[in-house]
Amino acid sequence: MMKHMALAAAVAGAVIGAAQADGLRPAAMERLAPGAVRPQGWLAKQMEMQRDGLTGHAEELYDDIGKSDWITRGKRGGQFAWERGPYYAKGLLSLAFALDDAELKARAKKWVDAYIASQRENGDFGPVDRSWWAKMIALWTLRDWCEATGDPRVVPFLERYFAFQRAAFEKGDSLSKDSCWAIARGGDEIDVLVWLCRKTGKQEWADLARRVAGMSADWTSFYHRGGASDPGYRVHIVNYMQGLKLPALKWLLGGGEEDRTAVRAALDPSGWAMKKCGRPDRAVNGTEPLTSRSSTEGTELCATAEHILSAQVALEVLGDAQFADDLEMAAYNTLPATLGGDGRGLRYYCLLNQPACLDAELKFSCNGHGMLSNVAGPYAGYGCCRSNFHFAWPKVAESMWMKRDGGLVAAVYGDCTVKTPIATVRESGGYPFSDVVRFEILETSGGEWPLFLRVPGWCEDMSVKAKGKVDVVNESGFYRLAGKWKKGDVVEVSFRAKVKVTRWENDSLAVTRGPLLYALRIDAKETSRTAADWPILKRDAAGVVRDVELGMPMRLMEPTAPWNYALVADAAGKPSFTCVGEGIDRRLRVKAVRTSSGGWGLMRRDASGRAVDPPRSPVLPLELEGDAAEIELVPIALAQLRISLFPWTVGK
Repeated sequence: MMKHMALAAAVAGAVIGAAQADGLRPAAMERLAPGAVRPQGWLAKQMEMQRDGLTGHAEELYDDIGKSDWITRGKRGGQFAWERGPYYAKGLLSLAFALDDAELKARAKKWVDAYIASQRENGDFGPVDRSWWAKMIALWTLRDWCEATGDPRVVPFLERYFAFQRAAFEKGDSLSKDSCWAIARGGDEIDVLVWLCRKTGKQEWADLARRVAGMSADWTSFYHRGGASDPGYRVHIVNYMQGLKLPALKWLLGGGEEDRTAVRAALDPSGWAMKKCGRPDRAVNGTEPLTSRSSTEGTELCATAEHILSAQVALEVLGDAQFADDLEMAAYNTLPATLGGDGRGLRYYCLLNQPACLDAELKFSCNGHGMLSNVAGPYAGYGCCRSNFHFAWPKVAESMWMKRDGGLVAAVYGDCTVKTPIATVRESGGYPFSDVVRFEILETSGGEWPLFLRVPGWCEDMSVKAKGKVDVVNESGFYRLAGKWKKGDVVEVSFRAKVKVTRWENDSLAVTRGPLLYALRIDAKETSRTAADWPILKRDAAGVVRDVELGMPMRLMEPTAPWNYALVADAAGKPSFTCVGEGIDRRLRVKAVRTSSGGWGLMRRDASGRAVDPPRSPVLPLELEGDAAEIELVPIALAQLRISLFPWTVGK
């Protein structure tokens, strides 16, 4: 057994190397192909519900997906010929291989075949000529398909397209002549170009990647310093999260120290963005522009999905364990708290304090009254999130294991089985709801190889039991277990996590334990309505029939229990918690007392779909109502209606 206090994450020295023959710096790790990791337990259930729910029926529910110009070769334009179909296909493919689902694989192949069949003689492809941004999503799907299947059509297709793009750039074209989305999201294309460069050994694709990087938004300086006069696309919440991958990739292409550190700066608690609009789930609020730290501002579902994917890229390139911590916070908190809980609905925004989900005035910059942004169902808000979110859970699975130094890296924890030529390993224990992770070697190719285990940044103490293995800690926040592995070998990791509180809006408290954010779960009364009830959805008769027949109505939720609690704390603002239950049933008990201070417990007068912010803490004794009682907090992933930011009062 060994013990080690959690290290301050830093980039491993092995990453900071000279450029390789292809003109690229070496990445710290190498991701595995889609399908190499098969989720199990709670994570598998989330993905199975997605398969049986919105993803499995998306082509029936949404005309801009099911009748997309990308697969029908139609000429309607707009969203039919832009991003929504490709976003869906990107997630469909990853979900199909994560679950090893033959029907979903066949659907994904339909999209891949349509992409490839649409290529023109000049190398361009798709229903619209020269549309740089939307095609970045399709390129990502094609790359993933090639990794998963080895399809020999993909590499020549990509080379023809990129040759076409390069020629266009040489004639004066640029990302800026396409759209602000292309400028903001150029990292998505660069990731594919880097892959193609390494696949073919041709430095010309690294050179094109540098050219695309030069045309893309300067996310590096923005994450470090911000800017009051910045163009609107950089303060767009989805762009902010999607752009996170670009500085890491620029560093891979030969960028400087500021590029290497920019991803950390973007979500640093002391950085400008987290101070302005940060959240305890390591997200930032944006509806849709970056907003504030209010308990009832939201973060967009698209942004959560892109956060997960950007963290995966940054982890692969830089090897910093902090990015895996960030990915887990998004995956195990923000994502399930935004979805409907059964795979059959989503919300456009995730609010930390959400005691009701109503068709009511929200006073957000976008998606206000009538847009159903916080009503769980298939049509919440704009169509982008219902198209984009499909890849979020599958990319969590694809991030769980990577390759490094001839061995394997357990990067993002959770129940799964990973199968590689090096070994097949089963990971179990019920993480993130458990403090123990168990690894069992099911098959191995023999010989010596290292197993890397991430040291979470929140971990107070971590013990590793691994008989006969040499253990080393490197400075990137990973244990390295070296030795000769055989079938049946077991490694057991135990984490010690304390309940922690942090301060937020009006000095309110957020409660975390390990990788989980906790909340008061509020009992709810549900009312189901169909798309026909809201003219703003503009559904045709067939669309209305589909959502009814599929059992996917919009579900309004109203609280049936009070929620205006203040936590009882000591003079320093620290409550006392008791852990009860185990695994997914673990709850935190804490004393609390009700208060109506500042209107706490009511919905806002100017925005009846959002709660009043917690009053300034500590709440005075004269503002308390009744005696203190014990309440229970659960992981926010399990709370459809909840309070996550609490006022507090000093107990006697």
